[in-house]
Amino acid sequence: MPDLPAVYAELRRRLSVHEDAFLVSDNLTDANTAASRKVDEPSPDTYVLLGAPTDRYPDGQLFASVRIGKRYVSYHLMSVYMSPEEPSISPELTRRRQGKSCFNFTRVDDALFDELADLTDHGRDLYEAEGLLRR
Repeated sequence: MPDLPAVYAELRRRLSVHEDAFLVSDNLTDANTAASRKVDEPSPDTYVLLGAPTDRYPDGQLFASVRIGKRYVSYHLMSVYMSPEEPSISPELTRRRQGKSCFNFTRVDDALFDELADLTDHGRDLYEAEGLLRR
């Protein structure tokens, strides 16, 4: 049986080192456009970092999030869309990838989490270069 709370806690801990540059939220709908339907009740199993507001994303452009689902913990890293070329990702981490910016985990894996932390650091650099850091 997967220990999803432990996976969530570890991914959140690793992502939280970037709180100094982003707005923290527990409501993933904060990352949607102003015209999007927003939920009033945030999820206790969601951790979101938002960058600077933009015309399209007035609450702040999503940088990254961690969320517990029914069968796995999802780590979304939106900066992979900003890279001029596809970031180098190991085959092991690629197997955890769903779509372009989502990685799903059912157990703590320090090697993969270290690689994901490096990708997140690179993403922060991209957000800084684009003027999207919140603070």
